[in-house]
Amino acid sequence: MLEKELAQATKMAQRANKQVEQLRKKLLSETEKAHAKAKRDLTAARNKHKTAAARLKKARTSLKAKGTSANQKKVDQLRKQVESLADTVSALAKAAYDYADKLMPMRAEHAMEARKAAAAERAAAMVEKAAAAKAKARKKPKKKAAAKKTTAKKKAPAKKKVAAKKKAAPKKKAAPKKKAAAKKKAAPKRKAAAKRKAA
Repeated sequence: MLEKELAQATKMAQRANKQVEQLRKKLLSETEKAHAKAKRDLTAARNKHKTAAARLKKARTSLKAKGTSANQKKVDQLRKQVESLADTVSALAKAAYDYADKLMPMRAEHAMEARKAAAAERAAAMVEKAAAAKAKARKKPKKKAAAKKTTAKKKAPAKKKVAAKKKAAPKKKAAPKKKAAAKKKAAPKRKAAAKRKAA
């Protein structure tokens, strides 16, 4: 009875996790779309502002050349248009920044969740393999004894390699002879020091 309830609970948890993941993906895609739209609108508004600013500059130069009331009205209209476009650009830039601010943590969280899920799947697979290996080992204890014999046979050649290393030891005997020669040279110095003390 408990096993059935446990199985039902795990199925319900899996369904809930799938629904949460679907909602998270949907929210992420909607935020990405909104951010992309805000960026497009921002670039369009910047282009409009740029052209309006260029037209305003031309209108001001013509106003300086000819100071008519029609040119003055044109300059005033263009100035208002440039100001409104500047406000629009700033509002769109703020909106794009807000969307980007929301989007980056969501992307990071989504990537982390995907990595955690992959790691959990790998861990579950390793646990299942280990459980299967233990079950096989319990069923067949004779094979373990055979495996121990093969490992013992493999250890025997390793001892031969150690014996080969012992052959290199005679080379080290040459070094003490040099040290002995150095000690003999040092001995006369001591005698000379002793003679100085006597004198």
